[in-house]
Order: sequence, then structure tokens, then C-alpha cells
Amino acid sequence: MTMTNNRYLRLIALAAGLTVLAGCGAKPNPTARADDAEVTAYNAARFDEAYAKLNEQFTKPRDQKSTVSTLASFGGKSAQKEIDVLWYQAADKGKPEPPAISTKSRTRKGADDNYDVYHPSGSERDYALLGTRFKDLAPTPWVSYPTFTPKNGFNVCLVTGIQTVCAMQDAIKLTQKNAQNVFKRVKEQPDGGMVLETAVTLKGFIDGRVMFFPEEIRKQFPQSLLDSFIPTNISVAPNGDFKSITMNGVLEKEGKKLDIVVAYDVTGKATAKDFPPAPSDFDVTALGSEAARKEFLDKVASR
Repeated sequence: MTMTNNRYLRLIALAAGLTVLAGCGAKPNPTARADDAEVTAYNAARFDEAYAKLNEQFTKPRDQKSTVSTLASFGGKSAQKEIDVLWYQAADKGKPEPPAISTKSRTRKGADDNYDVYHPSGSERDYALLGTRFKDLAPTPWVSYPTFTPKNGFNVCLVTGIQTVCAMQDAIKLTQKNAQNVFKRVKEQPDGGMVLETAVTLKGFIDGRVMFFPEEIRKQFPQSLLDSFIPTNISVAPNGDFKSITMNGVLEKEGKKLDIVVAYDVTGKATAKDFPPAPSDFDVTALGSEAARKEFLDKVASR
């Protein structure tokens, strides 16, 4: 067996047993420290290679169904939200206009406080269906306004739900740029898929805008809490397709405890049948300007 093969097998063995070695209590000698550094570099390189392959998949429009779930709990208060995201590129994948997009937002499954937005492919308007919580904001079931996803300047990160995925990517980048000792690992799964493991700091999580914390909450976070890591996992199918990304953790420092749960899961393939026809004009209150849209959405956000 060649020296190269011996070195490779030694790295694999070290990677598999690193956790066990860490708990042995024996003082590492200089050779062991060098080997640990090699293993760390090897794992980080594997992570970076796998993550780079996923980069486009995170936000590339495709015929897909997904669900975003968020939960935060701090100081006896909690906020919860779920969003179903469907997008369909239609028959002609080469068309420049954005795909058909449908999002269904609610605080939890079964709740009647939904706020559903439908964007017909290529349309210059979005259509919002108001749940019980918002019905008094308009005299009709639907409200339409200038779209967030126009033909020119389409930005997928402006799509509700997909915003969260973009923000999670930003939190990873900010953490890896600014924090020390950020681990990166790849775990092979029995089905041939893999899980990419890393973490983001609470500061990176906030600055990346994965979730919004009001100032009265944010100012209660000590620096030690902001520096704490939130475990982050990215699941990949055996064929290389992106399956999910999660940021889940319980952070507790200096008497302050914060629970965070954020998950984006791909749940299936969307078809044209999943999208409704545009509503009748009789059922729609049309807002004509972006200023009117902002005023209306500010009222929605205040509920």
C-alpha cells in the first residue's frame, strides 16, 4: 500500500474517531495536534465543495413545493409562522419572466389567519387573499398591488419564504467571515445522501435577517448570547438535490434564554394544477401604486 493511501486512510479514521478522542482526556502530543488540524481542514474542504454545488439550488426557480417554519421564544414571549411556497416555471423554461409563485402564510397549521399571495407567471401584479385576521383591511376577499417580482429585475430573494433561505445563506457567510472556530463537517447518510453541518452565531443570524427581532428584545441580548452558535444542518438527497436547511438551537447565557427553530423543507414537485386562476375583478381591491402597497402591507404587518 502506498504512503498516499496510508495517509488517506489515516485521515478517514481520525475523522470518524475525532469525537471519541476529544473525550479521552489524554494530553495530545504535537503529532496528534497536527493530525487534528489536517482532519479539520479535510472536513472543511469537503463542506465547502458540497456547499458550492448547492449554492444555485437554494434559490433557482424550479417546479417545487416547500415549507418554511419559524419559531422564536424569549422572555416568556414567542412568535411562530409557517409559509408554504409553490413555484412553477411553466412549459417554456427559457422564458425570461418570473415563474408562477404562490405563498400561503399563517401562524401555524389549521389557523385561519392566512395571508396567501398568488403571482401569475409574467404578471405585473400580485394577488393577496385575506384570511380572517385581515378581512377588515379591504371590502373584497382579494387585494392586488404592483408585483414584487417584475419581468425586469426579478429578484427571487424578494419572494416570501425564499427570503428566509437567502437570509440563512447570508447568516452562514457572515458567521464564517466574522466568527472564530466555526466547524464545518459532512456526514454521509445510509441512503447515499449527506448532511452538511455547521453553525451560525446569533449575531450573524440577526444581521442576516433570518428573523426580525424588535429593538426592545434585541437590546436584552448580552454579547455572550450574540456570540453563541446556532447549529445549522443542510440535507442533500442521494442525487445531489437540496432537501432542507435548518437552524435550530437553545441559547442560554447570563440568565437569558432564547429558543430558535427555523426550517426550510422541500416537500415535492409543483404542477400547473396547484395554482388557482386569477380572481375575478369583482373580488379584488386594486392598489395602483407602490406607495399604496406599502401602506397596505404596513397594516398587515401590524396585526
